[in-house]
Amino acid sequence: MQYLLWVVLTSFLRRTPPAVAYAFATFCGRFAFACMPRLRQTTLRNYRHVLPSASPGLRRTVARQSVENYCHYLVDFARMDGRATHLEYRAGDAFERLRCITRQRGAVIVPMHFGNWDAGAAAAIREGFALTVVGDLFGDPRLDRAVFGARERLGLRVLPSNQLGPSLLRPLRERGLLALLLDKPSPGTGVPVPFFGQCVEVPGGPARIALATGAAIVPVAFPRVARGHPAIRVLADFSIETTPTGDREADIRRITAAVMAAHERFIRAYPEQWYMFREMWPPGAHEGHR
Repeated sequence: MQYLLWVVLTSFLRRTPPAVAYAFATFCGRFAFACMPRLRQTTLRNYRHVLPSASPGLRRTVARQSVENYCHYLVDFARMDGRATHLEYRAGDAFERLRCITRQRGAVIVPMHFGNWDAGAAAAIREGFALTVVGDLFGDPRLDRAVFGARERLGLRVLPSNQLGPSLLRPLRERGLLALLLDKPSPGTGVPVPFFGQCVEVPGGPARIALATGAAIVPVAFPRVARGHPAIRVLADFSIETTPTGDREADIRRITAAVMAAHERFIRAYPEQWYMFREMWPPGAHEGHR
């Protein structure tokens, strides 16, 4: 069912004028926020942390816009169809700084479900970088092939999340880029770090890989420049030090905390462009953010 829905929607969106496609996405986002109470309540709980001093009405507006913007991201991905010929992005000196890094070593690029990360990946490919990404599986091999194929047509190398191994390190040893999404809560198995004033547990994989390979680690975000337009900004933090100190676990916590602090800054600047529809913080952590 998931696959058939994706085929129908992508076919429709690729044949629809952009203004109509974005209007349809806005409608879908508003409908989902209004009619899916679990989605709505979870998103609102997360925004108690992101916007603790905001009124309930403002938090609700931003939470609804987050769902709408995620639908806009899906429109952009569907319409891209593995091509980025009309991609627009404002990167400042981000790619030049990244190019300086990759002359000497690889880099672990760490985005979140924020803005349009696929457009950011396409921008990196257009700038001449070799980029490998880890792709989550959807439970339907046909949908996996469709989504992975669209990304591969952009020029990305996609590694299925269930087939990781030495191939995960190869791009870094070849002074390329490896992209790993970070904002997947991992209670009981992740690295505990502060995030918007409360502890969360997130995967320590990016920090571990950077330490193991000597790669740089660069948190990135790709917010939309304007609503109803696919152009993005490229935000990156190049300040994180990955030189080992001799205490591996402390290094992993330090690097992961620095990555999350960078993403906290990105989210504060564009709160409505973070798509977190599962519980980010553990139960009870919301009590101080009523």
